[in-house]
Amino acid sequence: MVQQLSLVSSIPHSNYLQTITSLQAITGILQPQQVSTYSLITKPNHAFKPKFEPGKINQIEQYYMKCTTSWEEPKNGHLDIARPVFNDDKEHPILVKKLFSNDYEEEGASGSGGGNERVWTLQISDIPIAGKNQTCSQQTIYESTLVHTHIGVDSEVADELGDKMDIDIEVKEEKEVKQEDMKEDNEIKSQDPVIKKEEGAASNDESNTKDVVANNDEDITNETTTVKIEPQDGSKTATPPRKSSRKSKNDSFLIFLNDLGYEVVNQYWIKGVRFFYKDIIIEIYKIFIRDDDYDAGTSADTTENAIKLKLLDESNTFQIKCFVNVPKTTDIELINAGTKELSKLQEFVKNLFILEIPDRMFMDSRIQSLK
Repeated sequence: MVQQLSLVSSIPHSNYLQTITSLQAITGILQPQQVSTYSLITKPNHAFKPKFEPGKINQIEQYYMKCTTSWEEPKNGHLDIARPVFNDDKEHPILVKKLFSNDYEEEGASGSGGGNERVWTLQISDIPIAGKNQTCSQQTIYESTLVHTHIGVDSEVADELGDKMDIDIEVKEEKEVKQEDMKEDNEIKSQDPVIKKEEGAASNDESNTKDVVANNDEDITNETTTVKIEPQDGSKTATPPRKSSRKSKNDSFLIFLNDLGYEVVNQYWIKGVRFFYKDIIIEIYKIFIRDDDYDAGTSADTTENAIKLKLLDESNTFQIKCFVNVPKTTDIELINAGTKELSKLQEFVKNLFILEIPDRMFMDSRIQSLK
């Protein structure tokens, strides 16, 4: 848990080179750290809806959770954010490899860098502190980091999970078909009285033969009875379910989130640079989202496991975030020191960009506040 103090701003693409050069001179960092993060926004599967009563205070809150990891460079070359990005540029699309696919397991096993293992950061953030005299935004953030190894999930494994996974519809349809086949087999067997009786002990064979003779009023020999009996090979009459060697689109991390009680509702990519000034972290980045309208066609650079990205803001505007993380929310001295540093930086870079306090209502991730 950390207390994050932050100020935000934005600059047009034309001011990017001037801003980077000035920050290099201010911080003394000639090569800023590259930022490439991929984030999933998840929501609880079962929303808690308390019954509000007079005189009763509800203290149970549910939040959206953000899962963040790194993502690789585009398959068609290095992405230079210093150049403007156009969403309608079909000759140079921004293609990235799918994270949740069945190919990364083979690539990681072949020893090409172990791309199947990733570090995820799970983050839940509270609404920032309210107040008219706030110098910066103060928000409590809860984080947990885990190392996860991505593996593909077979359809058989997904069937064992039952309805826990509601992402792959094809797997659920296969399960329903199997259940219908089992019902049909049971109905057919229930309509055959001879087979049912012959499933008993061997001592009942004579009584079964007498019942058949009495019902049909005919002389039926033991040979006729043995013809009707079919070998069961020591197994039950139910036919074994059909096995499918096809791997589903489910990923073990998605199943982990589902077992944790969350489902994915959105995703986005961030690409930018990061500077360090005293205890302040300065990030300049662009936000990308998935382009579902992109038609890969017959291009040689496109594969089934690649997707195209597009800018969230088509004006190529850069987002700027300056923040300080304080380890403890009760450490008033560090909070006051971080607030003063942000105020000095705000005054120092006012000719480059104007740092402001973000609207706290836009940073509220509670389930009840968002409809």
